[in-house]
Amino acid sequence: MRRMRRVICLAFAVLMLVNLAMPCADAVGTVYFTAVNDTLLPLNDETMPFWSGGVFYVSSAAFDGTDLGTYYSRSRDKSTALLYKQRSVIIFNLAAGTIETNSGQTYSGCAVTRGDVVFVPLDIVCRYFGFEYSYTRVSYGYLVRLKSDSVVLSDATFIDAASSPMAQRYARYERAQTEQTDTETPPAENTQTTEPSPRTVYFAIESTDAEKTAPLLTRLSGGRAAYLFAPDALNGADELLRRLAAGNGSIALRVDGSAGAESALAQIEAANRMIWAAANTKTRLVLLDGATEETVRRITDFGYCPLTFALNFSGGVSAARMSTRILSAADERGGSCRVFLGTDEQASAVLGALLANLRTGNCTPARLNEVTLYQG
Repeated sequence: MRRMRRVICLAFAVLMLVNLAMPCADAVGTVYFTAVNDTLLPLNDETMPFWSGGVFYVSSAAFDGTDLGTYYSRSRDKSTALLYKQRSVIIFNLAAGTIETNSGQTYSGCAVTRGDVVFVPLDIVCRYFGFEYSYTRVSYGYLVRLKSDSVVLSDATFIDAASSPMAQRYARYERAQTEQTDTETPPAENTQTTEPSPRTVYFAIESTDAEKTAPLLTRLSGGRAAYLFAPDALNGADELLRRLAAGNGSIALRVDGSAGAESALAQIEAANRMIWAAANTKTRLVLLDGATEETVRRITDFGYCPLTFALNFSGGVSAARMSTRILSAADERGGSCRVFLGTDEQASAVLGALLANLRTGNCTPARLNEVTLYQG
């Protein structure tokens, strides 16, 4: 009997040592970050991916209005959930546990509902829409990255650029987990939130080539940027101008103002005639290069809106430095600022990491137009 008690005590001692040796991260379990192209998504239990039955599931939110170009819809009456892109639709019957497409193709598998969130099998959805995905070990868990043709950064570059946002998201997630489980300790009085104040940034990008600019309209969806056109850049840009006029961004002009107001005004009027012919619209937004204060005043008197920027990144700056300076400039200007990102090629190189960093700083891009011009 004494020998048996010694064995039991030894077993309990071993279990205690094992528990003490467990790393702190295990307190919140395995963490899965989700990214879509070059954007890191929020980290929370409600939308965190998971494995089940050898299948990896991701939240339907990752496919709803993100850079992938897909959208999500759910019918509670019919107990179905849809993911669609243009005319391609994949249908998840939540009651029957089936997957089929609008063309009659069926898949072996099903969607899973947790709480009020529908999770879909990653591999099936990516194969159907032609997306790629990667699954990478990172400092705080794993990164699941969904990628379409518009992705810019490699996995290694993206992970490096997103290391700080992932650390911040993990810290907030860990605190939330601790607050949920620590019911015995009341919260300290006068505790201040660490969530940064909301900020707004108004981007402007110079269009040098319609094919280089077009992908930016998708990545800055909802028309969240103004696109500057020098007079010669309007040639061959008819389709791009029509897309911008349809709400995918603001059209602005970039003209030489060094020769005075009359010369600048002639350039503006000639450019607006080209825009009108292509897209049945005109613009009053104009960047006057080399203009004197008198020229700017006279152009303003003619009803145009000369642009100025708090920050000009046309010389080339890293995404990390950009985001730091943008957040600081916005704070100095009451929560918003106007930023020139340089050419379409320069903006494309940093936009993914920049947007991820700004999202962490609670900074949202918004559309720059005549109404918002004096808000930044």
